[in-house]
Amino acid sequence: MKNTLQAALLISCTLLFFTNVHAGEEEKKFSIGLGTYGFTIDYTDPAYVNREFGGLAINATFAANDNIGIRGAMYSLEADNEDYNVYDGTDSSGYDLTIIAGTGLATEGFKIYGGLGIFNDTWSKPGYSDVEFSGLQFVGALGYNWEVISLELSFGVRETDEYTFNADVASAVSAGLSLSVRL
Repeated sequence: MKNTLQAALLISCTLLFFTNVHAGEEEKKFSIGLGTYGFTIDYTDPAYVNREFGGLAINATFAANDNIGIRGAMYSLEADNEDYNVYDGTDSSGYDLTIIAGTGLATEGFKIYGGLGIFNDTWSKPGYSDVEFSGLQFVGALGYNWEVISLELSFGVRETDEYTFNADVASAVSAGLSLSVRL
């Protein structure tokens, strides 16, 4: 199922790159940037401590036109659970790849979008085997595009089944603030 979904997402993304769009104003279709990235898993059982990670992400966006695009991010995070040190030394690294639809993706001014995509997340801690998670996620963002700079606040909701260990997960959410150069 996951391989089929990933193949469908890859085919859809490829088609977006070959879309020919006529625009009334100048569109800048590519952006690449750096930003902060946070991720939290909230458990339904109060006996489990919620897991929080924070760090940096590199992101890139291709807008086929002002309304449709694809966005990807690669991130590297560290555990932020200061009050409970069981997660100290745990790192989370991975990527998100999302097909997005909204308004203002390629032109100057305000932008807002939502999308559906995939994530791949690997947790590592010295002395332990790596644990890998992958699945679907829904994303949303709002921001502003200047001539050569873009500022964006994004959030995502991930498939919670992937993060279930011995307790049910209430939510698995991510958020980021990024500054990008528009090309």
